[in-house]
Amino acid sequence: MFTKLKLRGQLIRAFKNAEVYKSYKRGDRTVHQYPRIHHIDNTDAYTRYSFSLINGINPKVFDDKLWAIKQVLGSNVEVNGKLKNFSITVHKKSMPKLVKYNYEDFKPEIERMELPVVVGKDIYGNYISWDMAELETLLVSGEIGAGKSSLLRAILSTLIKSKSPDEIRLVLADLKRADLGLFHGVEHVDSLSFEAKEMIKPFTKLRAEMYRRGDLLLEHGVTHIKGLPFKLPRIVTVVDEMSIIKKERDLVELIEQIASQGRALGVHLVIAMQRPDADLLKSALKSNLRVRISGRQADATNAKVAGVPGAHEIDAGARGRMMIKIDDIQTFQGVFLDEEECKRMIAPFKKDVPIKSAQTEQLVESIFGEEW
Repeated sequence: MFTKLKLRGQLIRAFKNAEVYKSYKRGDRTVHQYPRIHHIDNTDAYTRYSFSLINGINPKVFDDKLWAIKQVLGSNVEVNGKLKNFSITVHKKSMPKLVKYNYEDFKPEIERMELPVVVGKDIYGNYISWDMAELETLLVSGEIGAGKSSLLRAILSTLIKSKSPDEIRLVLADLKRADLGLFHGVEHVDSLSFEAKEMIKPFTKLRAEMYRRGDLLLEHGVTHIKGLPFKLPRIVTVVDEMSIIKKERDLVELIEQIASQGRALGVHLVIAMQRPDADLLKSALKSNLRVRISGRQADATNAKVAGVPGAHEIDAGARGRMMIKIDDIQTFQGVFLDEEECKRMIAPFKKDVPIKSAQTEQLVESIFGEEW
Protein backbone atom coordinates (compact mmCIF):
# COMPACT_ATOMS: atom_id res chain seq x y z
CA MET A 1 0.00 0.00 0.00
CA PHE A 2 2.84 2.40 0.88
CA THR A 3 4.52 1.71 -2.50
CA LYS A 4 1.31 2.49 -4.40
CA LEU A 5 0.85 5.74 -2.45
CA LYS A 6 4.44 6.74 -3.22
CA LEU A 7 3.98 5.99 -6.94
CA ARG A 8 0.72 7.91 -6.96
CA GLY A 9 2.51 10.90 -5.46
CA GLN A 10 5.19 10.72 -8.17
CA LEU A 11 2.55 10.76 -10.88
CA ILE A 12 0.82 13.77 -9.34
CA ARG A 13 4.18 15.57 -9.27
CA ALA A 14 4.65 14.72 -12.94
CA PHE A 15 1.19 16.10 -13.74
CA LYS A 16 2.02 19.26 -11.81
CA ASN A 17 5.38 19.66 -13.54
CA ALA A 18 3.75 19.28 -16.97
CA GLU A 19 0.73 21.42 -16.01
CA VAL A 20 -1.70 18.58 -16.73
CA TYR A 21 -4.53 19.90 -14.58
CA LYS A 22 -7.44 22.33 -14.43
CA SER A 23 -7.38 25.24 -12.00
CA TYR A 24 -10.26 26.88 -10.18
CA LYS A 25 -10.74 29.21 -7.23
CA ARG A 26 -11.85 28.02 -3.81
CA GLY A 27 -12.09 31.10 -1.69
CA ASP A 28 -8.71 32.76 -1.70
CA ARG A 29 -6.94 29.62 -2.87
CA THR A 30 -6.24 28.28 -6.35
CA VAL A 31 -6.94 24.56 -6.50
CA HIS A 32 -5.56 22.19 -9.15
CA GLN A 33 -7.73 19.30 -10.33
CA TYR A 34 -5.52 16.50 -11.66
CA PRO A 35 -6.45 13.55 -13.92
CA ARG A 36 -8.30 10.71 -12.24
CA ILE A 37 -5.92 7.81 -11.52
CA HIS A 38 -7.65 4.44 -12.03
CA HIS A 39 -4.90 1.88 -11.59
CA ILE A 40 -1.17 1.54 -10.89
CA ASP A 41 0.46 -1.68 -12.07
CA ASN A 42 3.94 -2.09 -10.60
CA THR A 43 6.10 -5.00 -11.82
CA ASP A 44 9.80 -5.82 -11.97
CA ALA A 45 9.85 -4.66 -15.60
CA TYR A 46 7.70 -1.52 -15.50
CA THR A 47 5.28 0.72 -13.66
CA ARG A 48 2.11 1.56 -15.60
CA TYR A 49 -0.30 4.28 -14.57
CA SER A 50 -3.82 4.26 -16.03
CA PHE A 51 -5.82 7.48 -15.76
CA SER A 52 -8.39 9.70 -17.45
CA LEU A 53 -8.13 13.41 -18.16
CA ILE A 54 -10.52 15.95 -16.72
CA ASN A 55 -12.87 17.45 -19.31
CA GLY A 56 -11.29 20.54 -20.80
CA ILE A 57 -7.68 19.29 -20.72
CA ASN A 58 -6.23 19.11 -24.23
CA PRO A 59 -4.81 15.58 -24.75
CA LYS A 60 -2.09 17.10 -26.94
CA VAL A 61 -0.50 18.34 -23.72
CA PHE A 62 1.46 15.07 -23.70
CA ASP A 63 2.93 15.89 -27.11
CA ASP A 64 4.18 19.25 -25.87
CA LYS A 65 5.09 18.40 -22.29
CA LEU A 66 6.49 14.86 -22.43
CA TRP A 67 9.85 16.30 -21.41
CA ALA A 68 8.28 17.56 -18.17
CA ILE A 69 6.80 14.14 -17.44
CA LYS A 70 10.23 12.57 -17.98
CA GLN A 71 11.88 15.04 -15.61
CA VAL A 72 9.90 13.45 -12.80
CA LEU A 73 9.35 9.82 -13.89
CA GLY A 74 12.57 9.15 -15.82
CA SER A 75 13.64 8.97 -19.46
CA ASN A 76 12.24 5.50 -20.30
CA VAL A 77 8.64 6.72 -20.43
CA GLU A 78 5.90 6.05 -22.95
CA VAL A 79 2.49 7.74 -23.06
CA ASN A 80 -0.38 6.00 -24.85
CA GLY A 81 -4.04 6.86 -25.30
CA LYS A 82 -6.36 9.39 -26.90
CA LEU A 83 -9.13 11.83 -25.96
CA LYS A 84 -9.54 11.08 -22.24
CA ASN A 85 -8.15 7.65 -21.35
CA PHE A 86 -4.37 7.34 -21.13
CA SER A 87 -1.59 5.27 -19.67
CA ILE A 88 1.98 6.18 -18.79
CA THR A 89 4.46 3.31 -18.72
CA VAL A 90 7.78 3.79 -16.93
CA HIS A 91 10.16 1.06 -18.07
CA LYS A 92 12.74 -0.22 -15.60
CA LYS A 93 14.88 -1.87 -18.27
CA SER A 94 17.12 -0.14 -20.80
CA MET A 95 16.74 -0.22 -24.56
CA PRO A 96 19.28 -2.43 -26.38
CA LYS A 97 22.04 -0.29 -27.89
CA LEU A 98 22.50 -2.42 -31.01
CA VAL A 99 20.19 -4.87 -32.80
CA LYS A 100 22.02 -6.63 -35.63
CA TYR A 101 19.89 -7.85 -38.50
CA ASN A 102 19.45 -11.61 -38.16
CA TYR A 103 16.91 -13.09 -40.55
CA GLU A 104 16.99 -16.56 -39.03
CA ASP A 105 16.27 -15.10 -35.59
CA PHE A 106 12.94 -13.54 -36.55
CA LYS A 107 12.01 -15.91 -39.41
CA PRO A 108 9.52 -17.94 -37.29
CA GLU A 109 7.71 -14.73 -36.39
CA ILE A 110 7.08 -13.69 -40.00
CA GLU A 111 6.45 -16.99 -41.78
CA ARG A 112 2.68 -16.48 -42.00
CA MET A 113 2.87 -12.86 -43.14
CA GLU A 114 2.22 -11.94 -46.78
CA LEU A 115 4.51 -8.90 -46.68
CA PRO A 116 6.65 -9.14 -43.55
CA VAL A 117 8.29 -6.02 -42.16
CA VAL A 118 10.70 -6.20 -39.22
CA VAL A 119 12.23 -2.94 -38.00
CA GLY A 120 13.84 -3.54 -34.60
CA LYS A 121 13.36 -4.55 -30.97
CA ASP A 122 11.47 -2.93 -28.11
CA ILE A 123 12.79 -2.38 -24.62
CA TYR A 124 11.96 -5.99 -23.66
CA GLY A 125 13.82 -7.52 -26.59
CA ASN A 126 10.70 -8.29 -28.64
CA TYR A 127 10.81 -7.72 -32.38
CA ILE A 128 8.71 -4.90 -33.81
CA SER A 129 7.05 -6.38 -36.89
CA TRP A 130 3.85 -6.22 -38.92
CA ASP A 131 2.33 -7.42 -42.18
CA MET A 132 2.35 -4.71 -44.83
CA ALA A 133 -0.50 -6.55 -46.55
CA GLU A 134 -2.66 -5.24 -43.68
CA LEU A 135 -0.90 -1.94 -42.95
CA GLU A 136 -0.01 -0.97 -46.48
CA THR A 137 1.79 2.38 -46.20
CA LEU A 138 4.87 3.50 -44.26
CA LEU A 139 6.63 6.83 -43.73
CA VAL A 140 10.22 6.77 -42.43
CA SER A 141 11.86 10.06 -41.43
CA GLY A 142 14.59 11.46 -39.21
CA GLU A 143 17.83 13.40 -39.15
CA ILE A 144 21.05 12.21 -40.80
CA GLY A 145 22.42 9.31 -38.79
CA ALA A 146 19.00 8.33 -37.42
CA GLY A 147 19.19 4.89 -39.06
CA LYS A 148 16.85 5.32 -42.05
CA SER A 149 19.26 3.80 -44.57
CA SER A 150 19.85 0.69 -42.50
CA LEU A 151 16.11 0.36 -41.93
CA LEU A 152 15.30 0.53 -45.66
CA ARG A 153 17.98 -2.06 -46.40
CA ALA A 154 16.49 -4.34 -43.74
CA ILE A 155 12.90 -3.91 -44.98
CA LEU A 156 13.81 -4.69 -48.59
CA SER A 157 16.13 -7.57 -47.68
CA THR A 158 13.41 -9.22 -45.60
CA LEU A 159 10.89 -8.96 -48.44
CA ILE A 160 13.39 -10.36 -50.96
CA LYS A 161 14.48 -13.27 -48.76
CA SER A 162 10.98 -14.23 -47.62
CA LYS A 163 9.05 -13.96 -50.91
CA SER A 164 9.66 -15.20 -54.44
CA PRO A 165 9.62 -12.90 -57.50
CA ASP A 166 6.21 -14.40 -58.33
CA GLU A 167 4.88 -13.15 -54.99
CA ILE A 168 6.34 -9.67 -54.83
CA ARG A 169 7.58 -7.01 -57.24
CA LEU A 170 9.57 -3.93 -56.24
CA VAL A 171 9.45 -0.47 -57.82
CA LEU A 172 12.26 1.65 -56.34
CA ALA A 173 13.17 5.34 -56.57
CA ASP A 174 16.43 6.42 -54.92
CA LEU A 175 16.37 10.19 -55.32
CA LYS A 176 19.32 10.66 -52.93
CA ARG A 177 21.45 8.29 -55.04
CA ALA A 178 22.65 6.80 -51.82
CA ASP A 179 21.07 3.55 -50.65
CA LEU A 180 18.83 1.63 -53.01
CA GLY A 181 21.46 1.09 -55.72
CA LEU A 182 22.45 -2.02 -53.77
CA PHE A 183 19.29 -3.68 -55.10
CA HIS A 184 20.15 -3.18 -58.78
CA GLY A 185 19.76 -6.49 -60.59
CA VAL A 186 17.70 -8.22 -57.89
CA GLU A 187 15.18 -10.46 -59.67
CA HIS A 188 12.27 -9.00 -57.64
CA VAL A 189 13.02 -5.44 -58.83
CA ASP A 190 11.10 -4.09 -61.83
CA SER A 191 12.61 -0.61 -61.82
CA LEU A 192 15.23 1.46 -60.05
CA SER A 193 15.11 5.21 -60.72
CA PHE A 194 17.51 7.92 -59.57
CA GLU A 195 15.85 11.06 -60.91
CA ALA A 196 12.31 12.35 -61.38
CA LYS A 197 12.50 11.97 -65.17
CA GLU A 198 13.54 8.35 -64.76
CA MET A 199 10.47 7.67 -62.60
CA ILE A 200 7.97 8.65 -65.31
CA LYS A 201 8.08 5.42 -67.36
CA PRO A 202 7.92 2.84 -64.55
CA PHE A 203 5.42 4.85 -62.51
CA THR A 204 3.19 5.34 -65.55
CA LYS A 205 3.27 1.58 -66.04
CA LEU A 206 2.47 1.15 -62.36
CA ARG A 207 -0.59 3.35 -62.70
CA ALA A 208 -1.72 1.32 -65.71
CA GLU A 209 -1.30 -1.87 -63.67
CA MET A 210 -3.42 -0.38 -60.88
CA TYR A 211 -6.19 0.40 -63.40
CA ARG A 212 -5.90 -3.14 -64.77
CA ARG A 213 -6.26 -4.58 -61.30
CA GLY A 214 -9.22 -2.34 -60.58
CA ASP A 215 -10.92 -3.63 -63.73
CA LEU A 216 -10.25 -7.21 -62.61
CA LEU A 217 -11.95 -6.55 -59.26
CA LEU A 218 -15.02 -5.18 -61.06
CA GLU A 219 -15.05 -8.06 -63.54
CA HIS A 220 -15.01 -10.68 -60.79
CA GLY A 221 -17.26 -8.79 -58.38
CA VAL A 222 -14.75 -8.61 -55.52
CA THR A 223 -13.31 -5.73 -53.51
CA HIS A 224 -9.75 -7.00 -52.91
CA ILE A 225 -7.21 -8.97 -54.93
CA LYS A 226 -7.49 -11.72 -52.32
CA GLY A 227 -10.95 -12.44 -53.70
CA LEU A 228 -9.73 -13.09 -57.26
CA PRO A 229 -9.70 -16.72 -58.51
CA PHE A 230 -6.02 -16.33 -59.33
CA LYS A 231 -3.09 -14.84 -57.43
CA LEU A 232 -1.48 -11.52 -58.28
CA PRO A 233 1.89 -10.50 -56.86
CA ARG A 234 2.07 -7.70 -54.32
CA ILE A 235 3.84 -4.59 -55.56
CA VAL A 236 5.89 -2.55 -53.09
CA THR A 237 6.92 0.95 -54.14
CA VAL A 238 9.75 2.68 -52.27
CA VAL A 239 10.51 6.38 -52.73
CA ASP A 240 13.60 7.55 -50.87
CA GLU A 241 13.67 11.32 -50.23
CA MET A 242 10.32 12.13 -51.80
CA SER A 243 10.70 15.83 -50.95
CA ILE A 244 13.04 16.13 -53.96
CA ILE A 245 10.08 15.60 -56.31
CA LYS A 246 7.55 17.77 -54.45
CA LYS A 247 7.23 20.09 -57.47
CA GLU A 248 6.57 17.18 -59.83
CA ARG A 249 2.80 17.21 -59.36
CA ASP A 250 2.08 14.30 -61.71
CA LEU A 251 4.42 12.03 -59.76
CA VAL A 252 3.21 13.27 -56.39
CA GLU A 253 -0.41 12.69 -57.39
CA LEU A 254 0.41 9.17 -58.54
CA ILE A 255 2.11 8.42 -55.23
CA GLU A 256 -0.92 9.82 -53.42
CA GLN A 257 -3.08 7.51 -55.54
CA ILE A 258 -1.02 4.52 -54.47
CA ALA A 259 -1.43 5.53 -50.83
CA SER A 260 -5.19 5.99 -51.08
CA GLN A 261 -6.17 3.13 -53.42
CA GLY A 262 -3.31 0.66 -53.23
CA ARG A 263 -4.46 -1.63 -50.44
CA ALA A 264 -7.31 -3.34 -52.32
CA LEU A 265 -5.11 -3.57 -55.42
CA GLY A 266 -2.11 -5.12 -53.64
CA VAL A 267 0.08 -2.04 -54.24
CA HIS A 268 2.00 -0.77 -51.22
CA LEU A 269 4.07 2.30 -50.46
CA VAL A 270 7.16 3.18 -48.42
CA ILE A 271 8.23 6.84 -48.32
CA ALA A 272 11.47 8.03 -46.74
CA MET A 273 12.39 11.63 -45.92
CA GLN A 274 15.18 13.18 -43.91
CA ARG A 275 13.07 16.15 -42.89
CA PRO A 276 9.30 15.59 -43.06
CA ASP A 277 7.83 18.03 -45.56
CA ALA A 278 4.69 19.71 -44.22
CA ASP A 279 3.40 20.63 -47.68
CA LEU A 280 3.63 17.06 -48.93
CA LEU A 281 2.22 15.51 -45.77
CA LYS A 282 -0.71 17.94 -45.58
CA SER A 283 -1.88 16.55 -48.89
CA ALA A 284 -3.87 13.39 -49.51
CA LEU A 285 -0.91 11.40 -48.17
CA LYS A 286 -1.48 12.44 -44.57
CA SER A 287 -4.57 10.37 -43.82
CA ASN A 288 -3.32 7.35 -45.73
CA LEU A 289 0.05 6.76 -44.05
CA ARG A 290 -0.85 3.85 -41.80
CA VAL A 291 2.54 3.39 -40.10
CA ARG A 292 5.00 6.14 -39.26
CA ILE A 293 8.56 5.66 -38.05
CA SER A 294 10.83 8.49 -37.00
CA GLY A 295 14.39 8.74 -35.84
CA ARG A 296 15.44 11.87 -34.00
CA GLN A 297 13.83 15.07 -35.29
CA ALA A 298 15.31 18.55 -34.98
CA ASP A 299 12.37 19.98 -33.04
CA ALA A 300 8.81 19.39 -31.89
CA THR A 301 7.38 20.86 -35.09
CA ASN A 302 9.21 18.35 -37.28
CA ALA A 303 8.19 15.53 -34.96
CA LYS A 304 4.55 16.60 -35.25
CA VAL A 305 4.73 16.81 -39.05
CA ALA A 306 6.29 13.34 -39.10
CA GLY A 307 3.29 12.12 -37.13
CA VAL A 308 5.43 10.84 -34.25
CA PRO A 309 5.21 13.37 -31.40
CA GLY A 310 8.19 13.16 -29.05
CA ALA A 311 10.69 12.10 -31.72
CA HIS A 312 12.65 15.30 -31.15
CA GLU A 313 13.45 14.03 -27.64
CA ILE A 314 15.30 10.92 -28.85
CA ASP A 315 18.84 11.01 -27.50
CA ALA A 316 21.14 12.32 -30.23
CA GLY A 317 23.81 9.85 -29.12
CA ALA A 318 21.55 6.80 -29.38
CA ARG A 319 22.21 5.73 -32.98
CA GLY A 320 19.38 3.69 -34.42
CA ARG A 321 16.91 4.72 -31.71
CA MET A 322 13.50 5.31 -33.24
CA MET A 323 9.81 5.68 -32.49
CA ILE A 324 6.94 4.02 -34.31
CA LYS A 325 3.29 5.02 -34.45
CA ILE A 326 0.67 2.51 -35.53
CA ASP A 327 -2.06 2.91 -32.95
CA ASP A 328 0.10 4.06 -30.06
CA ILE A 329 3.65 5.40 -30.10
CA GLN A 330 6.43 3.02 -29.10
CA THR A 331 10.19 3.49 -28.84
CA PHE A 332 12.48 0.83 -30.30
CA GLN A 333 16.04 0.16 -31.40
CA GLY A 334 16.18 -0.15 -35.17
CA VAL A 335 17.85 -3.14 -36.79
CA PHE A 336 21.35 -2.53 -38.09
CA LEU A 337 22.23 -3.94 -41.51
CA ASP A 338 25.37 -2.54 -43.09
CA GLU A 339 25.99 -2.36 -46.83
CA GLU A 340 28.44 -5.26 -47.08
CA GLU A 341 26.21 -7.65 -45.17
CA CYS A 342 23.24 -6.54 -47.26
CA LYS A 343 25.16 -7.21 -50.49
CA ARG A 344 26.09 -10.68 -49.27
CA MET A 345 22.51 -11.50 -48.34
CA ILE A 346 20.89 -10.44 -51.61
CA ALA A 347 23.65 -11.70 -53.94
CA PRO A 348 21.85 -15.04 -54.57
CA PHE A 349 18.82 -13.12 -55.87
CA LYS A 350 20.69 -11.03 -58.44
CA LYS A 351 20.65 -11.38 -62.21
CA ASP A 352 23.28 -10.10 -64.61
CA VAL A 353 21.65 -6.78 -65.53
CA PRO A 354 24.04 -4.15 -66.93
CA ILE A 355 23.85 -0.54 -65.76
CA LYS A 356 23.57 1.55 -68.93
CA SER A 357 24.80 4.75 -67.28
CA ALA A 358 25.07 6.37 -63.88
CA GLN A 359 21.74 8.15 -64.47
CA THR A 360 19.70 5.39 -66.07
CA GLU A 361 16.78 3.42 -64.70
CA GLN A 362 16.86 -0.31 -64.46
CA LEU A 363 13.67 -1.67 -65.98
CA VAL A 364 13.70 -5.46 -66.09
CA GLU A 365 10.94 -7.42 -67.74
CA SER A 366 8.32 -8.08 -65.07
CA ILE A 367 6.15 -11.10 -64.65
CA PHE A 368 3.43 -9.20 -66.50
CA GLY A 369 5.51 -9.16 -69.66
CA GLU A 370 6.69 -6.27 -71.78
CA GLU A 371 3.25 -4.63 -71.83
CA TRP A 372 3.19 -4.09 -68.04
